[in-house]
Amino acid sequence: MKEKKMNYKETGTQRGDGITTKTQRGRAATEAAPSPPSDGGEGWGEEARWFLWKSFMAPVSLRITFSVFLALSLVVGCNQKPSGADAPKLNAKPKIGYVLHGLNDFTQIIKQGAEDAGRAEGLSVDVVGPAGFSATDAIAMFEGMTQKQVRGLVVVPMPGEVWVTPIRQATQAGIPVLTANVTSPGSTATAWFGQDEYASGVILATELRKFLAAQNKHEGRIIVGICAPGVGVLVDRYEGFKTGMAGTKYQISEPFDVSTENTANYGAWENLAGANPGTVALVGLCSMDIPNLAKLKERTKGQWLVGGYDLGRETLDAVKAGTVQVTIGQHPYLQGYLPVMALARHFRDKQPLPHGWIDIGTEVVTRENAEGLYGRETDQKKQTEWYAEYVAKHFADLNAVAKPLPKPKR
Repeated sequence: MKEKKMNYKETGTQRGDGITTKTQRGRAATEAAPSPPSDGGEGWGEEARWFLWKSFMAPVSLRITFSVFLALSLVVGCNQKPSGADAPKLNAKPKIGYVLHGLNDFTQIIKQGAEDAGRAEGLSVDVVGPAGFSATDAIAMFEGMTQKQVRGLVVVPMPGEVWVTPIRQATQAGIPVLTANVTSPGSTATAWFGQDEYASGVILATELRKFLAAQNKHEGRIIVGICAPGVGVLVDRYEGFKTGMAGTKYQISEPFDVSTENTANYGAWENLAGANPGTVALVGLCSMDIPNLAKLKERTKGQWLVGGYDLGRETLDAVKAGTVQVTIGQHPYLQGYLPVMALARHFRDKQPLPHGWIDIGTEVVTRENAEGLYGRETDQKKQTEWYAEYVAKHFADLNAVAKPLPKPKR
């Protein structure tokens, strides 16, 4: 029996998908091949449809090669990052953080000083602070900035002892830390920017004695209030005030807690004034005290004298009116400006950071000179201009004016 020959013209070798892989005289056998996609394909462009159809019709070896190439292209494409995504921005400003101990009119001036320094020195400065003078909230803000790896940090560490660990952790992470307004003895902060607090208390007492003598009040009780008991710089002010009153017949009270919260502060002073009707003077050690004492004195027609700290608008208005006799200024603008300037020049010019204490000075303000300072303290533009000249004259070289930290007198 003769073997029947296969009719190659009629029969081709086929795969299970119905596409013939053998051809006769160069003609593709496409009886079972699909048609190219129609125009109705969802989301398909004409060129894409024809490209895929031609790929589909290609020999197996070519289609395998194309599949591998397509898969590799997708892998590379998915792992490719947009151009410049991780590249550092050209001319990006170094960013530093400044954490205040709270937010009020006084710390707003610190904030302005810090931001002015950032603009002048080419830094990006993020100034934050808790609304309620909460150390826990301030530390959380500080640690958040540490995790964001800012180039440097400035902090008002109130109270100083609870800031030792957060500051140490930041410096161990390679972030330099400077402090202002409140000291943190034992911390790894490089420098502190503030006034001589003990001496400021002596000055306050000396000036108040002049006003008491002018009213022929040579003895009597003086009530002292402290907004944050135990805070080192405030205790130093109190100790200095007692020293300044030494040798007189005035009885100086222990420092009463009058709170940092404004409404509570007013209420505390109201209670103290009511409980001590024969007092000759009320003295506050914090920025919120004088505005509230002035309001209380006007409302109750109080005959006691008022002394305290800082140069806010309300305080200066009360001094000009004669309601308040003396207030001590501590240059909060410089507490913001100078540490930011120090960090900027450290990063940009490779200048070493100052070590120790930058004494920013103390101002005595009475009715005689209040008007001359009023514009500087109440107009931001004038303040910026005045301090630009003052910094250039007195603080051009911070390392030259740095000195050892003042020793606590408490």
